[in-house]
Amino acid sequence: MKTMREHIYLAALLHDIGKFYQRADTGSVKTSRYLKEHCKDESSFCPLFNGRYSHKHVLWTAQFIDEYRSVFQKLVKEDFDDWTNKNNLINLAAGHHLSNEQLSEWGALIKEADCLSSGMDRNSEIALRDEQDENTNWDAFKKKRMISVLETVGLSKAELENEKCQWHYLPVESLSLHKRCFPQSDKSEGDPDYLKLWEQFLNEFKFIQANTYHAFSETLLNLLFKYTTCIPASTINFPDVSLYDHLKTTAALAVCLYDVRQSEEKPENPFLLIGADLSGIQSYIYQVVSKYAGKNLKGRSFYLRILSDSIVRFLLKELGLFQANVVYNSGGGFYMIAPDTTATKTRLEKAVKKIEQQLFKIHGTALFVAIDSVSVSKDALIHASGENLQKVWKELFEKREQKKCAKFASQIEEHYEAFFMPIEHDDTVGRDVVTGEDFLPGEKYVSEGELKPLKQITKDQIVLGRVLRESEIMVISTESIAYWADKKMIEPGGLGFHYYFLQKEDLYAMQKQLRASADKVSVITLNGKNGNCDFMSKIDGINNIYGLEFYGGNEIGEKEMPTFEDMCNKHIAKDAFKRLGVLRMDVDNLGQIFQQGILSERATLSRYAALSRSFDYFFSGYLNTIWKENFPEQSFIIYSGGDDVFIVGSWEITIKIAERIRNDFKQFTCENPVFSLSGGIAIVSPKFPIMKGAEESDGEEKRAKGHQNSGQTKNSVSFMGMPLNWEREFPQVQSLKDEIVAANAKNRLPKSFISKILSHLANAEMENHKIKAIKTYWMITYDLSRMCSRISDSSVRNMINCCKTEVCTNNGSLNGQPIETDYHLLELWAMACRWAELEIRQKSSNNV
Repeated sequence: MKTMREHIYLAALLHDIGKFYQRADTGSVKTSRYLKEHCKDESSFCPLFNGRYSHKHVLWTAQFIDEYRSVFQKLVKEDFDDWTNKNNLINLAAGHHLSNEQLSEWGALIKEADCLSSGMDRNSEIALRDEQDENTNWDAFKKKRMISVLETVGLSKAELENEKCQWHYLPVESLSLHKRCFPQSDKSEGDPDYLKLWEQFLNEFKFIQANTYHAFSETLLNLLFKYTTCIPASTINFPDVSLYDHLKTTAALAVCLYDVRQSEEKPENPFLLIGADLSGIQSYIYQVVSKYAGKNLKGRSFYLRILSDSIVRFLLKELGLFQANVVYNSGGGFYMIAPDTTATKTRLEKAVKKIEQQLFKIHGTALFVAIDSVSVSKDALIHASGENLQKVWKELFEKREQKKCAKFASQIEEHYEAFFMPIEHDDTVGRDVVTGEDFLPGEKYVSEGELKPLKQITKDQIVLGRVLRESEIMVISTESIAYWADKKMIEPGGLGFHYYFLQKEDLYAMQKQLRASADKVSVITLNGKNGNCDFMSKIDGINNIYGLEFYGGNEIGEKEMPTFEDMCNKHIAKDAFKRLGVLRMDVDNLGQIFQQGILSERATLSRYAALSRSFDYFFSGYLNTIWKENFPEQSFIIYSGGDDVFIVGSWEITIKIAERIRNDFKQFTCENPVFSLSGGIAIVSPKFPIMKGAEESDGEEKRAKGHQNSGQTKNSVSFMGMPLNWEREFPQVQSLKDEIVAANAKNRLPKSFISKILSHLANAEMENHKIKAIKTYWMITYDLSRMCSRISDSSVRNMINCCKTEVCTNNGSLNGQPIETDYHLLELWAMACRWAELEIRQKSSNNV
């Protein structure tokens, strides 16, 4: 029965491929360029509705499978000409709109999974409607573009139904990490070119030469990711869910329904939503104490990325699930949908115990993964009987948080001494020179170049960071590969998954050997060359799984990882003022968005999958584009995933990066006010311990999260101890800073101006943004009036007069420009002066 299970998974992945194919066809059923006569038989696959056959996209699904029967016959040992077999691939994939009486048991199961993925009762009126209406403009659906799911978050039903709303639409093209893939407000680019996209898809589909279900289906899933994330799954109601997310979740639910059916159990809730969060990521990354921190941070960060990935792969293996069952996996957190059977829950409990044991064995109490699950009913998926996915997500979040509050509970029972008895250390060796960790008695140390002593895992992470930037692909195997013994291999968490980092040439040289390891090897391209997301080619088509994953920061601008001092030294004189910026950012209120952002009646599994995938695209993928286009020599991405960002670089560059990330994120989310970013930047000496720098940036980020502006919090950036609202304060303060710097560069501004403003703020006895020392008003009036009397430049004189007036009247303008702020204007003038002072010190040193 394993073959039937895989058969159902593949059929579910393909069930709506006809929606893609049909859009590429300029004709109707009668005038189609592609449909063969035997595939035009509407009575075989199309349901009757109001006296007409509907849902004709299934004919193109049948045509696709029939057209590529030579590909599918390598997997499916069946007669493709026998359409009377209701369990053949064509009938299972194309028959999902027929009545249950016309379908086999497994065909009805795929039909049910299709409806559950869409959040529809299969007997409801909307489930019977077709996006193709031949009574009107029958091909109008082919011209409709997909709306980003991010634009719909937080909107009411009335807002969603507002015909006057100007939506943003996704361009119809293959996935890439370029801004042209962002939602666009301009619809003037003409009709979508589905034909071009379909032909590109077929060119790569032909390269899938696997002859096993598993390798073929998982590679197909990854190819669908590249080509169908911009295609709406349906245009009947609201086209904000992609065909990819619908196909993926349908396949996942179909497998779950199959397992429940085979278990002969009849659980009230047939599904299990599993959620996990890897705790300790931030402190683990930052726990480096030496000047060589830069050499270790990248590998340390990526190690956590593949550790989380290994945990996901281990769970999939132990539960017998597919990649489609993973709803989301990024930033150390993941969710997957599984069948709620006794066997699954038993295997899950055993797998979680194994994972916790391995993490404790290797990392002690530094890392902990909180894994929990909640049952999910069919009613919750279709928001019926008062149930919905919002409640499910909330319950899972709460259970997972409770698990975090009881970290290491099972390990404490089994390893009491490790927690409560003194631990002996080998004082003869010293400590790991990078992390500062002690060596245990008998633990051998290693070295890496001039670095010693090192723990083995520290060396592995240093080497990992180096090979990562030289590698094009990541190969993951369930066993060590002897013919790549000379390549760097790491087995994160000791969970049985071996990671190799290679060039394309390494694959070409070992094609025959790889072909012999079918289903055991996954070949993953990170981001694709120049962000094009390509991962398939003719020579790659060997019998393993090929795919694409996003990772923030797998490249650097130099051959060698720069030290923090190197980044600060770029393009400035040796004696210049040097400071390092440590930037941390994340999305505001993300947990609340997941739990409440989507209307309960629209909260479908496919929509949650689309929302999660969108965040991963931006933070794990597109962030590389921002970095490479602007700041590759003076910064690097230490960590980016989920909704978190950690970047180090020259101090002024990190401010620019933060601004660019925020602006592009605003555009990516269609300027939806529900979404905002807050960040903190610590400005420190390049020799300052990165662990302390990370703590300071965390403090700055918390200031940003707590910053209030006109009754609203968050949506801010904080540096030098002062948070600024991104929209209402940062641009105005930045503009004022630029004017101060420009005036100083031309020797028009007295050198004492900055120091006087800072001195007056220090003596103002500011309390709740109000000046308590009244003498500040007449002192600043006196000082600035005298200063103006000695200045001939009218623009500088005007700026100083603005400062005097605004500080004394607090009149709601900054340097003559309106500003909405809770700060006293003296505070903002001082902030602009401090910021300008840093730039002036750097530039003046550079000109020496």
